[in-house]
Formats: sequence, structure tokens, C-alpha cells
Amino acid sequence: MISNRNPWSWLVPAIAALAAAAFYAAIFYPGTIGFDSAYQWWQARGGETSNVHGIGMIWFWRLSDAASQGPAFLFMLQLALFWCGLALVAVSLPTRQIWRLAFLLAAGLSPIPFVVLSSVLSDAVMMAALCCALGICVCALGRGGRAPFLLVMFLLFSAMLVRKNALPAVIPLAIFACWREFPVMRTGLVRCVLAGSCIGIAMLGTDTLLQRRVDHPMTLFAGTAVWDLAAISIATGDLLLPPSIHGPDLDVADLRQAFVPYTNTTIFANTHADMAQPFFDPDDPRNGEIRRAWLDAIASHPGTYLAHRWRLTRALFGSKQHDWPRELVYFPGNTQYRDNPPVAVNGSRLHAMFDGWIDASRGSVLFAPWPYVLLALVAGLQAWRRRENPQAQAALATLVSGLLYAAPLPLIAPSAELRYLAWPCIAAVLGAALTLAASPLTSAAHATTLRAPF
Repeated sequence: MISNRNPWSWLVPAIAALAAAAFYAAIFYPGTIGFDSAYQWWQARGGETSNVHGIGMIWFWRLSDAASQGPAFLFMLQLALFWCGLALVAVSLPTRQIWRLAFLLAAGLSPIPFVVLSSVLSDAVMMAALCCALGICVCALGRGGRAPFLLVMFLLFSAMLVRKNALPAVIPLAIFACWREFPVMRTGLVRCVLAGSCIGIAMLGTDTLLQRRVDHPMTLFAGTAVWDLAAISIATGDLLLPPSIHGPDLDVADLRQAFVPYTNTTIFANTHADMAQPFFDPDDPRNGEIRRAWLDAIASHPGTYLAHRWRLTRALFGSKQHDWPRELVYFPGNTQYRDNPPVAVNGSRLHAMFDGWIDASRGSVLFAPWPYVLLALVAGLQAWRRRENPQAQAALATLVSGLLYAAPLPLIAPSAELRYLAWPCIAAVLGAALTLAASPLTSAAHATTLRAPF
């Protein structure tokens, strides 16, 4: 158990987190809405539902509309979960209050999580849910009673429902929650890993069943595969896309003028020949045609494919060029989709000041995820050396969660949007703080913590 002897040790971090959340709300309330969020809101309001995005976001939007039409309630919910998680992690740190406050500021004002949280979107909700789940793990699990454990499981399942690729982030935290809550799990590493993995897989299975209840199920990876095919076609000079997904006039020159290295959407919107939208019915034969063409292109031109994906990886983890769309970093306004009610943006001077700072800095290293990844790797090595310490165990769970979530992105990401890396970035900061708080065990009271599950 990670705790502090002073029963009032929670008070200062709680007050600081509340003040910081109020300040953040003053800057960005009621939150901004990008295209994906506007589409989810439209579905929640009665439009035809699909599985293009996590079905959990439709439910959260319905909850938000029941409380207050628009994004305000959902924005405040993700803000509350995020800062609650930070406060709980701060309370768990066995250090002086000044360092807890320093941690709160460093984590809450980290540029990438700070900007991503300003919009109502699935990445921000997932980041907030996982952050809160971690806070409960380090502060409440192992004290008796199952309510905190069940709350952690609910938060992890919520993360799974809002992001289809959340499984790599969820499993390490599920393993850690089992490790903290059930002493019997600490007698065998394999047992604990299997339990947490089975929980994560069961959540994924449930989510998959729920996805089938939408009005219009679709396949999703075709858009990324077609983008890869377009990149290889441009590099080789041969049109490799299946004829069934485009008009007869499409050629490599048309692809080249529509292609950009940071998102796949332009090849569907800006080609002169008709290009089929990439969301097909599951039984559509074009799914198989695209998959076979994609695999054949990779097998025939592996270097070209890897060069394209490496270019995307550099754009994803590195600084964004300032002439690229602002939406790759943040959403400065609200997207109007069909008959959604208009939502006014924050018109305060404080918002204008931060909006100007973000726009001026979005091409700098401040909004590059690679320093966070480097921090996670360095902190992970140090935490592993001190893995018998409870703080180090929490650090390892957090860092592994963030790194595993980021690992597949170079191959599956359809664009270089910063929001995809929100959780890995805040996980790096949280893991580094927990690692710094870990010291070699010198007390016999900690002798029962012999092996970490990571």
C-alpha cells in the first residue's frame, strides 16, 4: 500500500488540484469540438450510429446532453477525472508538500496533455480515465473493501469503450490493480499477469459485442491501408490501388497532388477522380481487395512502405511544421456538423492569450512527443532497478502502459495528430514522478513486496 502517515496529507494537493482545474476551466470552458467529436455528438443526438469511433463516446455525449446541451458537462467531467487522478498520485508521493505541489504543476501544465485536454474528444477522455484509475490504484487499493477496485475497473473499461486501441494501455494498469488489491496475486508473477490480461481481453470482447449494436457497422483499417498504397504508388510510379475503389481517371499524378505526409484524409477529399470513402460494410468485397493489394505492395516494396511509415512516425513524434494545419495540434474552434446546435467558444482574454501562445508554439519542441518518450524510457530503467519499491511498481505499470499504447502507432496511425499521444505523454510524467519518489527499501515493513509484476 502506498500511503502517508499524516491523515491530512491529502488536503493541500486536493485544494491545489481544485484551484488548477478551476483556472483551466476559466481558460477553455466549455471546450472545443473537432470534426470527430461533432460527428459523435450528432450520433448521440439521434443520428445514425456507427462504429467509426468508440461507442462509449456516443454514450458520454448523451450523458453530457442530459446534463447540459453541448460539450460543457463532458469537458468538466474529463477535467475532473484528470485532476482527481493527479491529486491522488500527488498524495501517494512520500515527500514534502512542496514537492507534491511541484508535481501537480509539472504534470498538469505539461504542454501536450494541457492542450489535448482543451477539447472534448476520445483521447482526452481516455487520458483522464486512465489518470484517475492510476490515482485510485496508488492511493486506495489494498485497504480493504472492493469498491475502489471496481471503480478502477469501470474507469479502465470506459477507456476501452472510447478508444478502440486502448487495450495496450489498459492491460498494464489492470495487472497493477490486481497486484495491489489481491495479496494472493503477489505470490506468483504469471498468475497476476494472466489475471490482468484476461480482464483486459474480457473488456475488449465486451466492447466488440457492443460495437455490433450500432445502426451501421463499418470496417476501419481500409483508410490507413489505402493511404499506404497511395504513398507506395507515388514513390514507385505504379498505381497500386484496387480499381474498385476509384474512378477510371485516377493516376499517380492525381494521387501526388492530393497526398500530404501528415494525414490520410486528403487523398479521399482532394483527388480529381472519384475515390471511395474508406468506411465499408464488413461484407463488402472491397475490404478483401484492399487488404490483398496492401499486403502485396508491402511485400514487393518493403523499403518504400517503411520509408512512408517512418516519415509519418517523425511527424507523429516530432515537432509539427508551422504551415501544417493547426488541428494536428489543437482545435481552436468548433466544427459545425449537420443540425448540431452551435457552440460558442470561450471569448475571454485569458483564452485569447493562451490560444495565441499555443498557435505561436505549436511548431516547437514543446509540442513534440519524443522528449516524453525519452523521459519514459529513462524513468523505466530507473524504476526497474528499484522494482521492489511500491512507488517504482506504480511507475513501471504507468510507463509500460504509455509505451505500449504508443508502440503500434507508427504502423497503424492514419495521421500525425498530437492527440494520439496524450496518454503516453502524461504517463511519462506520472511515471517519472513515481520513480523519483521511489527509494531503495530499507524498512522491514516493505519486505513483503518482493517482486513487481513488470
